[in-house]
Amino acid sequence: MYFEMTDEELRFNKSGPFFHLCTKPIEDVVVFASERDLVIINNMIAIASAEFELRILAYAIMSNHLHFILEGDKTNCLAFFYSLTAQLKRYLARHGRAGVTDRMEPSLLPVDTLQQLRNEIAYVIRNPFVVRVDVNPLAFQWCSGYLYFNPLIDCTGTPVQELSMRSFYDFAGSRMTEKPSGSTVLVKDGVANPASFVDYKRAMSFFENARQFVLWVFKNVEGQVETAKRLGEMPHLNDSELLTLSFKLCKTVFKVPNIKELTEEKRKQLALRLKNDYGASNKQIARCTALSLSDVNAMFPLSAKK
Repeated sequence: MYFEMTDEELRFNKSGPFFHLCTKPIEDVVVFASERDLVIINNMIAIASAEFELRILAYAIMSNHLHFILEGDKTNCLAFFYSLTAQLKRYLARHGRAGVTDRMEPSLLPVDTLQQLRNEIAYVIRNPFVVRVDVNPLAFQWCSGYLYFNPLIDCTGTPVQELSMRSFYDFAGSRMTEKPSGSTVLVKDGVANPASFVDYKRAMSFFENARQFVLWVFKNVEGQVETAKRLGEMPHLNDSELLTLSFKLCKTVFKVPNIKELTEEKRKQLALRLKNDYGASNKQIARCTALSLSDVNAMFPLSAKK
């Protein structure tokens, strides 16, 4: 049987290679501790991206790690990362935090399918949202999530080449950084405008429309879990997402239509799956399995005080 490829599939097959570049969270250090730190790392990303032939399709700056979805040669992607961390190393050393970048080893994972690319873009955009309760993933300044399918984004700014040297040094956080030649980076109020260094239109072209994009970010629970496991991380899922998974496990694993039909022993087996596979908290497990919190705490005593 012949299936005609969609425009997005054809585009993906003619493009790439694609990579998810990220660093492991440094658990005992807040790398980007202030608004100034966030501005500087954002600006450094813009500067580094102008040095190499690659596209940033999505990115997120977290307090102790970074995520990027990149399109470009593997060598250029790694060179981009090391250029970025070289800038960051100088900045942190001047502010009494030498050695932090030594712990920021890159993980560069190839993205081989269109579905995986969509999953990973959505994962990066959701990352600030799942870690911080005060973040809207489609309106967070230090993540590219607000750029996609948004006709209201601000695409203005001063070209970085037009900044005075004094303004550029303040922008870059270093007197050792050179202005990127041929760069399209725009600067507004001292901050690199992500609309000028993220190829968000390219990223949008791999989704059918705005609705599909939003559903991929907020509703594709399986994709979030798959990507987290690929990165060696534990998924961060809210109650609604865990409940959706619980009902799916009832049908696919336990062969019953809903949680009410599970025996107590099967509910405990479900609790084990939610804990071990999805990193659910004890309170979440109690809410999603109809087990008492005391029973769940007895099953997972090390998690009971969290």
